[in-house]
This record gives sequence, C-alpha cells and structure tokens, in this order.
Amino acid sequence: MKKYILFSFVLFSFTSSFSQNAKISLGPEVGMNIIPIENTAIGYNFQLGYHVGLHLKYKFSESFKLSTGVFLSQKKKKYDETNISSIFDIYGDLILMSGIDTSGLDSTIKAFGVNTDVIETTNGMTSELFIEIPVLANYRYKNFNMYAGPYLGVLLTANKKEEVRTQIPLMNVIDFSQFDSTGLSSLFLPSADETTTSSKSNKDNLRLLDFGFNVGIGYEMNNLHFNLMYSHGLLDYREDNNGESKENLKLIRISMVYLFDLEKKVAENKARFE
Repeated sequence: MKKYILFSFVLFSFTSSFSQNAKISLGPEVGMNIIPIENTAIGYNFQLGYHVGLHLKYKFSESFKLSTGVFLSQKKKKYDETNISSIFDIYGDLILMSGIDTSGLDSTIKAFGVNTDVIETTNGMTSELFIEIPVLANYRYKNFNMYAGPYLGVLLTANKKEEVRTQIPLMNVIDFSQFDSTGLSSLFLPSADETTTSSKSNKDNLRLLDFGFNVGIGYEMNNLHFNLMYSHGLLDYREDNNGESKENLKLIRISMVYLFDLEKKVAENKARFE
C-alpha cells in the first residue's frame, strides 16, 4: 500500500507540473488481461485477470502523444514440478514404528525389480498483482492510435494455488498389514496415491520487479478510448529458475479509457473567474 501511495504521489506531481501547459488528458482505465498460462499440443490455455488505474496522456501535437499512468495489473503463471525420492528416505521412521527392520531393505527390494520411489507431482498456479507504470509513445491517425513503449511493474501481492499428487507404487505391491496383526500400521503408513490442494499468499522465489514492453492499437470516440495491447515481460518471473528455461510474464489486454481534457477544464475555469 505504501508503494501504491508513493507511485500515486509521483503521478500527481507529474500531472500538476504539466497541467500548466494545458495539454494533458486524464481519466480512469479499466480492462481485462487475457493471460496464456500453458502451451499444450492443441494450443494455449488462457486465464483472465484485471487491469485498472489512472491513465494520463500528454499531447505534443494532433498526431503525437505520450501516455503513462499508474495501474493495478493482475498476471498469472502456471508451473509444474516433479520430485522423485525413496520411500525409505521419507517414511523410514514410520516403517520402523511398525516393527520392520529397514536396514538394507531398499537395495534388497530393488534387486527384485520392485519400485520404491515416492513420486511427488506439483501442479501450481501463481496469481501476481503488480503496480505498473507504462511509458507509451502514441501516433494518431484519424480516430486510430498506435502505441509502443516500456513498462515497469512492482509486485504487491501473490497467491499460489497448488495441487500435489503423491504416488508410492510399493504400497500397491506389498501388503504391510501382514507384518502387523494389530492393524496399527495402517494409521501411520502413507496411502499409495494421494492428492492434496492448498492456497496461500506467498511471494517466495517471485521476482519483485517486472520490466518489459507494450505494443498496441486503439480507437477514439471523443473522450472514450478502446485499446488492444500486447504486454511482454523481459525478465524471468522467478528469482531462481533452477536451470530451467526462461519463463516471462505476457498477456493480451483489452481496456476502455475515459479521458477528461484538462485543456478544456483550464479554459472553462479561467473564463469563469474573468
């Protein structure tokens, strides 16, 4: 919140300093982010996010303008991870509680071709909320606008939703209850296939700054503007990708802007007091 207030103050100062020249338009912008989160064999899967903020446009001439502003923009990323370990590394203590001697048991079982792996597959989705400041050059032809320029984003919050599936093939092969007539072992030993889900606010290993570029087109209807923008981050969204291929944040944005012409407002106020 402090970061948002700081950026708002900077934008307000910027607006105040240029309003003396009476070439500024200012107004709210709301939109929807269309986010490709996964590339499959049959095409991309998409998720929706929101985009809202204050749009500022400075006019150099009828054809050339500069746009900026402060926005809250939601971005998302899907990730997958698989970890393989041994059941005796993770559950050795629990197996000992059932009265089974585990010394050398792992290598003995593997010698007979039995799979002692614990396969943990994580499917996750991270939803990130950024304060974003773009600086876009505008070229206007009739009622159409073309945009291009960089942006800087600062991560405010992030939420991670994960589905973790744990598979233990050995639990389907050996009936451990035959070693325990009391049946107590079933209270401690893991299941052969189990899936858990979780959702939590977490910014661990997420890059706090996002930098990239926007390109797009727009259409004007007096003060109402409609924009179609492509946003592409240049940095990996993770602080450490553990040697994996680079994953950046990208999206397509559809937004609507209503701009108030400060030049007209200044002229009206001036005439009112004369």
